Amino acid sequence: MKKSYLPFLGLAMCFFACSETEETPSVQVPTTYEFERNGSSSVYFQGQTDRLDMLSELKSYLAEGNAGMVIEASKLLSLYSNANAPFASAALNESGKQLENKTNPADIEFIKSLLVQAAEVSKDVATNNTQAAEGVAGAIERGTSGKIINVTEKGWEFTEFIEKGVMGSVFYHQIFNVYLSESKTGDDVDNVNLEDGANYTPMEHHWDEAFGYWGVPVDFPNGDPVLDDAHKRYWASYTNGRDALLDINTPLMNAYITGRAAIVAKNNGLKNAQKPIIIGLHELVAAATAVHYINNSMNSLSTGDTGSLFHTLSEAYGFIKAIGQSPNKQLSQANIDEILNSDFGTEGDFWTITMDGLHAAKDKLTRAYPSLKNVEDEL
Repeated sequence: MKKSYLPFLGLAMCFFACSETEETPSVQVPTTYEFERNGSSSVYFQGQTDRLDMLSELKSYLAEGNAGMVIEASKLLSLYSNANAPFASAALNESGKQLENKTNPADIEFIKSLLVQAAEVSKDVATNNTQAAEGVAGAIERGTSGKIINVTEKGWEFTEFIEKGVMGSVFYHQIFNVYLSESKTGDDVDNVNLEDGANYTPMEHHWDEAFGYWGVPVDFPNGDPVLDDAHKRYWASYTNGRDALLDINTPLMNAYITGRAAIVAKNNGLKNAQKPIIIGLHELVAAATAVHYINNSMNSLSTGDTGSLFHTLSEAYGFIKAIGQSPNKQLSQANIDEILNSDFGTEGDFWTITMDGLHAAKDKLTRAYPSLKNVEDEL
């Protein structure tokens, strides 16, 4: 069952339909995220692509710990801050970009502490073959798959907590609270003068940077395949994964394209109408994906597969925490805190999770996002 989630399209279409006036400039909206000035592209978000690539290398190195290898805290922290040339890609090392300084400041120490502990546990597992137990960090197998994950004493999988943590605390935080903010794309931001040596205005560039953190191709979702291997990751992948049930791909892409076209046309009303659409649909992706992983966790809990339970709970935790980055979140912060610190076990201790707790978490999500109610068991 495919549901359409278009909470603000009526407002957006009003701006579009009323745009043929002297006061409100008309807008030519292209079918792809491609814009030119004087025959050359005016779109640039290489820094965002660099950070997606940085997370890919960070995740790959963390995964070595799951394979029984010792990973070093110094390298993990360097990958996070782009210090000491830690990347295999020289271009990333020399990019001047990093993940740490784009992280929501409230989350930096949390992520760094997990990176340090991931290294410590990898050494303990490699040296002593320490197996995870209640209150004991170590390795645990997912079912009988032979897939091993390293977890904290609470059962939090390091690789998933850090990957999803960066997806929320960097990528969503930057979209929601930085680039779609008044300081970056508000009506008073310069949209006349080109940045030095560039082919875009500051407002155009800031909108592009928000789009870049989403990570989809410029012809999304009409490419064949919809996502090629280079784009099949992070929020792009999860958006596409929820589209069959919730019809998210096209409305979200249209909002980004329409907003950028409105900036080109100096139509601030139409631009501003896209922001709540973008934030709302990104938030829905996180909520729907959290429900998806809660469903998986229920299955693992019922079969006694603790390793798979911890894996999918770690993902669900990250997506729910990412909702907290939204300035307009439909799920209250009180409900977010209750899910993470009570429904997902006492003080977030996965060893104490119950089926009632998982049902309570899912109920909070489907009440906050009514479009999930009729598809919750299909997610």
